[in-house]
Amino acid sequence: MNPAESTASAGARPLGQLGRYRLIKYLGVGGQAEVFKANYSGPGGFERTVVVKRILPANCEDPEFLRMFAAEARILGLLHHPNVVQAYDVGEIEGALFLVLEYVDGPPLGRLMRVLRSAARPIPVAIAAYFARELCRALDYVHGLRGSDGEPLNVIHRDVTPSNIVLTMTGSLKLLDFGIAKYVSSEVETRHRTLKGKPAYLAPEAIEGRPFDARLDLFSVGVVLHEMLCLAPLFGADHDLASLHKVLTLPIAPPSRARPDVPPALDAIVMKALQRDPADRYASAALMARDLDEFVVASRLRVDDVVHFVREVEPLLNAPRASLASLLGTMATEPATPPSRPALMQRLRMSLGRLVFRRRPA
Repeated sequence: MNPAESTASAGARPLGQLGRYRLIKYLGVGGQAEVFKANYSGPGGFERTVVVKRILPANCEDPEFLRMFAAEARILGLLHHPNVVQAYDVGEIEGALFLVLEYVDGPPLGRLMRVLRSAARPIPVAIAAYFARELCRALDYVHGLRGSDGEPLNVIHRDVTPSNIVLTMTGSLKLLDFGIAKYVSSEVETRHRTLKGKPAYLAPEAIEGRPFDARLDLFSVGVVLHEMLCLAPLFGADHDLASLHKVLTLPIAPPSRARPDVPPALDAIVMKALQRDPADRYASAALMARDLDEFVVASRLRVDDVVHFVREVEPLLNAPRASLASLLGTMATEPATPPSRPALMQRLRMSLGRLVFRRRPA
């Protein structure tokens, strides 16, 4: 355990002050930021526990990173949805840039799936569908986001993965980490055609360098739902190159092949989301959410059932409840994205040949 984390958890003195935020627990550090659990106290006894994501000093000197930070802050400031992490503040103190975000007390989906896989304990089919429905509702809101002028921003998350989904103890779900989100006026994306996102969850069109839209996120939802049902990586591999190759070429079996209790209706939803041609996927997150909702309602699932499941499996994590902050950015608990992505893509192109990567007719 990190010494700072141990000190905070023992109730000792706080780790410091950042403006009006009292840092009480060190949660991790990655290539972009260090993250803390913090408290804010206001007049009349008002208190709130938050997450402070403080940008590392070296990144504050990088113009490219500053553009990305500004883009993330702008998107977060517009988001107000029960299934999306809430941003409370953004600021700069003595040259230190920081974001203040909602603190969510509950297990991250990725960590939960790893623990359940080790325990050979499946996620109930209806609950997996419920989580996917809530995720689609979050994405439907994000994709339809408008700016202060009322114009569509065409936001695409681009990093819908189990590590960016946290489950709450009240049976809800939160989507987080908009650090690489693309929106219509993003300067970062127009300046560089780089591959962004975790390889095992990227849609084929992003890997091939073709134009993409919000349906890219739905492919990622399909991967997440498949993995929730099977508790096994769909396109996971020992290295990024192999994952990218699998996304483009691996025959995709329906979840029921590995888990016979998955009914045909849910198989159909998963496989539609995982179509390699975006035209064959759901046209929107709302349409996928509707099909999932019909399945969940027909399953007679109650929110109380979801709450009971999350609380029941939480002890299996064998650790303090994971907070939202432990998942933000490239934290120490998650492997950092290799910096040599352009070189990796060149190797992939050479491996797969021109046929796979040629642009398809419009």
